[in-house]
Amino acid sequence: MARFYFSLEKVLRWRALELAAEQAKLEHLVREQLRLQGLRAQLSSEKSRLLVSISTMPDLRGEDLRAATAHNLFLKRKAERLIELLMECERALAVQRKKFREAKQRFRLLEELRERKFTEWRHEQATQLEALASESYLANWNRERM
Repeated sequence: MARFYFSLEKVLRWRALELAAEQAKLEHLVREQLRLQGLRAQLSSEKSRLLVSISTMPDLRGEDLRAATAHNLFLKRKAERLIELLMECERALAVQRKKFREAKQRFRLLEELRERKFTEWRHEQATQLEALASESYLANWNRERM
């Protein structure tokens, strides 16, 4: 009996590689987003610590206020940049999710086509086997009658 052959097997393997690559890119962007969110949380925590340290200072001088204000301004700029980076990351993540879904759909379509062809092949094999068994039975029956 013939072996199953799917003419688009190379394309299916290529689509599987494409899907894996898109998934890796997506996972990288998710990790980057989590990293940026962690940095944002750390920055917020540092701002809180700055405010607490200013309020607990016993002798507050002008230079202390200037340093605290400068540091607060630095933290504000850093927070703004982090927000920009997070927005860029979220846009890239949305684009990558779309690419991943499309790659997954292309892969699944080929996979479903392969499964359909395999089912057809199995049915053909069963039909051929049944025909062979019938011919064999009839040949034995004819031999016994003679």
